[in-house]
Amino acid sequence: MTGLKPFGEEVPPEARELAKALRQLFEGLAPLSMRRYAIRRSYDSGAVSRYFGGRRVPHWDFVRNLLGDVAEARGAEAPTEETVAMLRALHRAALYAAKGPVHKVRLLEVQLAEADDEAQRAARSARRLEEALDDRERRIRDLALQVRELRAEPSADSGEYARLRAEIRDLEEELARVRELHRLAEERCEGLERRLAEAEAASVEAGEAEAAEATSAGAAEVAEATSVGVAEAAEAAGAAPVGRSAPGAYTFRVAGENNVVHFHQGSPPVDEEAAAALSVQIGYGDDAFFSGLLVDEWSVVSALSLSALARMEGEYRTVSAGGRTVPAAVRRVHEVRGLGGYDVGLLVLDLMASLPLPGGPVRVDRKPLIGSRLLVSARTPYGPYSCLVDLKGRTGGLLRVEGGLDPSLAGAPFFSERGGLAGFQIMAGTSSPLGYLLPSSALDVLDDIALPDC
Repeated sequence: MTGLKPFGEEVPPEARELAKALRQLFEGLAPLSMRRYAIRRSYDSGAVSRYFGGRRVPHWDFVRNLLGDVAEARGAEAPTEETVAMLRALHRAALYAAKGPVHKVRLLEVQLAEADDEAQRAARSARRLEEALDDRERRIRDLALQVRELRAEPSADSGEYARLRAEIRDLEEELARVRELHRLAEERCEGLERRLAEAEAASVEAGEAEAAEATSAGAAEVAEATSVGVAEAAEAAGAAPVGRSAPGAYTFRVAGENNVVHFHQGSPPVDEEAAAALSVQIGYGDDAFFSGLLVDEWSVVSALSLSALARMEGEYRTVSAGGRTVPAAVRRVHEVRGLGGYDVGLLVLDLMASLPLPGGPVRVDRKPLIGSRLLVSARTPYGPYSCLVDLKGRTGGLLRVEGGLDPSLAGAPFFSERGGLAGFQIMAGTSSPLGYLLPSSALDVLDDIALPDC
């Protein structure tokens, strides 16, 4: 693709990956130029240039239109599901990683569109069930009329009568369930609309403030460059004072006996409090619960054995975090394959009311270092629990860990020293310190959950 500059260092990795994919996709329209494409689609050419340069995350409509245009140019009816899923995941990851009110607005627009689709699907299902219910009720009225004409009781054809009654009961139950899903989806749409209106207002205010800040931006950049230069010179000379960390350093602290304090360079990882804020309790049945990860304000993911998920099917009720408890509904359960015989499933829940997400987006560590330590900080039936475990290696696609694991922390997220999600606890022995985690890379199969790398 000609006419575009190389990616700048300021472009985040997630935006870079999306822009690379868009550039590769656009090559399917060759020899069409970017400027001609912008005119053809009535886009602003400057905005399109920023999309392909990774300097701005486009609306999903832009990506969808580009997919359709390329498919048409290649003589295909529609883009493949794999291509759409891949681009949707890259787009969502870029939005999560982006900063600023404009990108927050776009992320909320994506979430609102998805919630609206869910509400429409539930409404269509309810209409189909209502039609089926009307049909069964009409047939049972006809059957009762025939029985009265024969001057017999309904038991004269009890088999057909009982079957229709059973179908009506099943349809009524399913209709009630679908109507509840529709109601919850509509509530989520209303909540997202309110958040979107607030974000749009904040975006307008930020735009007004941007012009005022522009006049002092040059001076600020000079001051920052000077400060960085002094810091780098001091570091090169080994001049960091005793008792103070070098620039960019952090410590990884976990309270408790025999827990080692590590010293690293880079951005700070998830600490005990942050890990606890991201770890939620998923209630089911009467008073039982297991653990999961709050991936955004409206979504939770957990990992358990498929047999355990089957036993709990239909019993999920609530998600609790930070002293708040909200109702939840199952979005999907996905079987994870390629684990060497282990039957593990990923559970994705929709929250019916938002839970605050601490800090920035949750990030994943796809390749935590063997020999490093992982942190878990969640709740057991006996109260808060945290510990560090040693990452020993990999077994059958799972991470093998050793340490103070608690079997009651099924589904709990573990975080690496780099600050990213390393995996979910799926097995822990009662008499052995060994346990197994489902790696965070397993989340790649979920096209509706896209988390940036750490």
